Amino acid sequence: MLKIKPVKPNTAELADFLALPKQIYQPDHLMQSEEEELALIEGNHPLSSDLETYAFIGYVDSRPCIRGLLTFYPDDEAAYLGFFESINDQQIASAFIDHLAGFARSLGAIKIIGPVQASFWLGYRMQLTGTEDLPFTGEPHNPDYYPKLWQVAGFEIKERYLSNFYPKVSNQTHQDKLAHRFESFEEAGFTICSPKKKEWEETSLQVFELLNRLYQDFPIYRSISSQQFSQIFQKYQYILDFSMVKLAYKEGKLAGFLIAMPDYGSLVYKKLTPLNLAKIFWTKRFPKRYTIMYLGVDEQFLGLGSALAYPIFKEAQKRQASAIGALIHQKTVTRHYAAELQGDKHEYGLFELDLIDYNRLE
Repeated sequence: MLKIKPVKPNTAELADFLALPKQIYQPDHLMQSEEEELALIEGNHPLSSDLETYAFIGYVDSRPCIRGLLTFYPDDEAAYLGFFESINDQQIASAFIDHLAGFARSLGAIKIIGPVQASFWLGYRMQLTGTEDLPFTGEPHNPDYYPKLWQVAGFEIKERYLSNFYPKVSNQTHQDKLAHRFESFEEAGFTICSPKKKEWEETSLQVFELLNRLYQDFPIYRSISSQQFSQIFQKYQYILDFSMVKLAYKEGKLAGFLIAMPDYGSLVYKKLTPLNLAKIFWTKRFPKRYTIMYLGVDEQFLGLGSALAYPIFKEAQKRQASAIGALIHQKTVTRHYAAELQGDKHEYGLFELDLIDYNRLE
């Protein structure tokens, strides 16, 4: 029989909560930041002042087998379920989600949205296809049975996303459309460049200001302060290849950005041993693949995204590296960039459980 316990700081339940993913995943598929999970549960994360978290873990015969963390915001009727991990057992998953639904409803929530790792800024979505592949850095990754566990328990997919995979291309391949866009924006007075590492702290805040304005209508988006942004993304300065960060300026004002980074896979989530540190530096210097993680363009400059993509395409081509257009909402135009070069794709979903019409298990 399933026994569900709350997870508190400095308890055996917390140790079990942090350890469970290692039972679910092979090492190269494990995309867990214990540091982040711990900070959220202990209440000392940069975002902790904005939210309340409640973590739970389920046991069968004293063995941990399922976990999840609910997040609540003071001005929000939704609860957010993240850091979910479970063995492949529908009865256990349904009972666990039922318990969380009752708890969320007792605190006034009318729906649960997930997977959301507490915030838009920390990761969200569930992988629907491609789960057998090694994950790329930043990819939501889970076993293939998770979507069914959620759907049978009452969740429905509300938003869909995809990642497009671009195989490495020969030096003879030309992207005339992207090249034309790039040239036309330069002729129109735009400066497209890469930042220097020493400028990144200041530049990243310019990116944040534009991103904060452009992403307002994204599902589950919630603004944060520039200080919180800096604290969360501070680590990126060590793993970014700044030649693959492109910024577009018009009359000295940032008009768009595209941030691609080497694909480190699960490396950046592992302990920083000398060996893993060496692997990170090697991957940064000799990447086999790049991940396009963030793209934002002022809405008055239609086509600027394609112009920003062109120098990224040329750099990847020169280095004989493949690329991924990562985590794109299915309704956005960016899913069509360089469509003729696209290969495989991975799909993801954002789920919702309606608590008003939800019938609890008896």
